[in-house]
Amino acid sequence: MQKGKLFIVSGPSQVGKDSVVRSVKRDLGLNLKHIVTNTTRIPRPGEKNGVTYNFLTDDEFKSLIKQGELLEWARVRQALFGTPKKPVLQALEKGYNVILQIDVQGAAQVKAQLPETVLIFITAESVQEIKRRIFASTRMTLTLKESRWQEAVRELKSQPNYDYIVINRLDKLKDTVKQVRNIIKQEISKIP
Repeated sequence: MQKGKLFIVSGPSQVGKDSVVRSVKRDLGLNLKHIVTNTTRIPRPGEKNGVTYNFLTDDEFKSLIKQGELLEWARVRQALFGTPKKPVLQALEKGYNVILQIDVQGAAQVKAQLPETVLIFITAESVQEIKRRIFASTRMTLTLKESRWQEAVRELKSQPNYDYIVINRLDKLKDTVKQVRNIIKQEISKIP
């Protein structure tokens, strides 16, 4: 049986990563296995433990770090986020492909451990457009918008480390999803 492939999607805030990953996961032909991320952040209304995230205490999360149970982890705005190692490796061994949405720090950690990981960076058509989208958001306070903007500036510097750069142009989500789906299909079809 051929091993599955691991794909990581990263990019700045407000560029449509969630929407792209959610849409790509619906394509049954890509044989993608869903992996639930661990976090210490407080659940938002409608989020379910074990489905949206594995919601953990700080102590539980730190215990997983000590035991080497996380493929990657990072502190992102006052909370810890991390990908459980075992379910990812088991899915890949069983021939499933895995797509993870991880920040640039985590993507670098995974690539260092699993060099065959395919990194996809999603961005907007310009730096100005990223800033506009962040500050146009109605779901964030001004302080959070400023923090997200500073993060975005740092994250954009990581683009050269990625295998693919995909531009999610305003109101062109379907095109972006198609592009990411095609990248995955192309990578899956490569003979190991």
